[in-house]
Amino acid sequence: MRKAALRLAASELGLYAAIVVVLMIVAAFSGPFGTYFHGPFLMRLLYWTVGIGCGVAVAHAVRGLFARWLGALPYQLREPMILLAVTAIYTPLLQLWTVFLFEARTFETVSFWQLAAKVLTVCIMVSVMRFFVSELIKHMPAKQTHRTDRARLLRRLPDDADQTVLRLSAEGHIVHVVMAQTRYALRMRFGDGVNEMDAADGFCTHRSHWVARGAIVGTKTCNGRPVLVLSNGDEVPVSRKYQPELEAAGIL
Repeated sequence: MRKAALRLAASELGLYAAIVVVLMIVAAFSGPFGTYFHGPFLMRLLYWTVGIGCGVAVAHAVRGLFARWLGALPYQLREPMILLAVTAIYTPLLQLWTVFLFEARTFETVSFWQLAAKVLTVCIMVSVMRFFVSELIKHMPAKQTHRTDRARLLRRLPDDADQTVLRLSAEGHIVHVVMAQTRYALRMRFGDGVNEMDAADGFCTHRSHWVARGAIVGTKTCNGRPVLVLSNGDEVPVSRKYQPELEAAGIL
């Protein structure tokens, strides 16, 4: 199911993992925040590997919880709350790790508030970078990967049917296949319909909705929940379950 989306997620995960590994190695060599003078290279590598890895895990968990429970909040309000939450949770963990590795005998030499200020600064920098990368992805010319001439679902449609599927929606045991100019109703399970769109680049946005990436032209908020606007004017709701995936893809 959603093979194209899974391939995209895997490639993004690989990219993020590569960036994190590079940051760990660069930090170990350069020794930022005074760590260069607190131990040899291997000790610094251990410190930054655990420190950065822990920070990534905390940020991922916090963002997931906020997306699940407070996803309806505006970005301008939600993002500062996320940064403060990550700082509050991660700073004491980093402080304990720093004391354990570098200064096991004294706790006072590592100032909590100085460390918190550095953590918050890094969080803000990462947030700014995420914002600009997300905006860049949104404004990149969309590849016509929603062209589904290889999608198995098209075999169920008439030979002269449009080859551009914008979205799928389920109503009972009927799956509505929406094209640019027309739509078709197929008697099948929604999950099977999504599976047969494996050659297309798209996303499940709801338990009853799938949309092609290239069909998305905008977003809006309705009753506190995000809604996708498609090229034909249709509006498709986004549930909390699928919101993190769309945010990671730069759609929301």
